[in-house]
Amino acid sequence: MGKLQKSRVTLLDIAADADVSRSTASLVIRNVPSVAETTRKRVLKSIKKLGYVYHRGAASLRRQYSHAVGLIVSDITNSFFAEVIVAIEDRLATAGFVTLLGNTSEDRSKEERLLRTMQEFPADGILICPTLHGEFSKGFAHFGDVFPVVGFARRIPGLDYVGIDNEQGALLAIEHLYRIGHRRIAFLGGNPNHLLAMDDRLKGYQQALSQLKVKFDPLLVVPSDLNRRGGFDGVQKLIKAKNPPTAVLCFNDVVALGAMEGIRRLGRKPGVDFGIVGFNNISDAAQCVPGLTTIENSPSQLGESAAELLLKRIEQRGAPIRTIILQPKLIVRESCGAPFRNQNSQLMSKEEKLR
Repeated sequence: MGKLQKSRVTLLDIAADADVSRSTASLVIRNVPSVAETTRKRVLKSIKKLGYVYHRGAASLRRQYSHAVGLIVSDITNSFFAEVIVAIEDRLATAGFVTLLGNTSEDRSKEERLLRTMQEFPADGILICPTLHGEFSKGFAHFGDVFPVVGFARRIPGLDYVGIDNEQGALLAIEHLYRIGHRRIAFLGGNPNHLLAMDDRLKGYQQALSQLKVKFDPLLVVPSDLNRRGGFDGVQKLIKAKNPPTAVLCFNDVVALGAMEGIRRLGRKPGVDFGIVGFNNISDAAQCVPGLTTIENSPSQLGESAAELLLKRIEQRGAPIRTIILQPKLIVRESCGAPFRNQNSQLMSKEEKLR
């Protein structure tokens, strides 16, 4: 009877006895070197205590790649992530991997469930843009120590990361708005207490104002949800203020598109009565009317770079942490008012020549 019971000892039994996750117990059995020595000894002690016997043939199969990679995004409805996803899938497919897509909708509990599921699948690695809380889920603080993980768009301390120079992007936007005549420039979108990317973009916004000798007004910084509704409501709040701005830098293009709708609702014209600049340069930015001036942060390049970084991490688990920061570029269209102003200036010059 005792022998029968021993044969039924499972990996979950070992994990429970050693007070570790099933995946950690599996890593010990597979002799993955990244597991902490104290944890390894505890798991091995439980294996001996419970009489666990593992099947070497099955273990051999487990050591083979599943050729699947988990991809976790925070908002699949955002066009920025749609473009990133396509680039990631294309690069991984070229390397012979399939992509398992998960969407958190900015929900940390869902994020944790997806991480567990993808690790236990098992995926060979995970690409993740974490939720808005600005930190990797607490229960996965050391996740990258035992499993290949790469963060993108939102930084995860201690893990490989691909992102954009957010400070420089915001600085480019504010300098441009200043050059075409704006002096009261607002910042709209996000929450500085929850989002590291907003902190960086806000720093760039403030740095630009300081360099241009423009006084910073905290009333011109308006948090909002990172969607069209957030932009729609936020810009109306700004316009109805006692001393309203003449232009706004939005956290992303989705917020900016909502802000354009909000301006129209007030009977004004974006790019004529009010300047709007976005961030990301999603495909809709060029197609909307007026075209959206924005900061290009290359979603396709970001996705391809993130996938490439994960492939390297899968091959070289013990390699030093890598970080790739992409440089932004200002894309000028009509929403900021620059083309209209430039066109008017050219017309004036022609009239002067005719005289």
